[in-house]
Amino acid sequence: ETVPANRAGLRSGQVSELTVIMPLKPGGAQQLREATRSTEAVHHGVAHVGTVHDLRWVVFDDDTRAIFATTYDGDWDAYIDDFAAKIPQLMDRLFRVAEGYPGITSPTIKDFIAQHQVTATAWYCAHDDLRLPDIARQQRVARAVDGLLDAINP
Repeated sequence: ETVPANRAGLRSGQVSELTVIMPLKPGGAQQLREATRSTEAVHHGVAHVGTVHDLRWVVFDDDTRAIFATTYDGDWDAYIDDFAAKIPQLMDRLFRVAEGYPGITSPTIKDFIAQHQVTATAWYCAHDDLRLPDIARQQRVARAVDGLLDAINP
């Protein structure tokens, strides 16, 4: 059954937010803590997606529920598709702690996410006109300009 839910969250310029609140399986909080202990592996995997501005997990309610909150470039469907295509093992390792999680490549994954999604009441994005490729380009330009200025004024 398709869940008719708001799949968009809030959007500001080029950036969107997604907040998912899920019930955890027994022992899921501890499993999530262990899975995220290696921040290098998580950071590398998430960076591979290429559209993630930030994300965070928060375990609460005496380890019975978790929040997955993120901001990203573009549209909701494409964002979920990127996770399934680019880092399916990492997503399954992190989300398998949630009750009813079908797997990131399941045809019902978007319905699962939408079923647990809560649109932010308020959200601020400092640079909503900049996608991650824009930010990376501006950083390269700044480094090049700094190099030129250093060469002119040693």
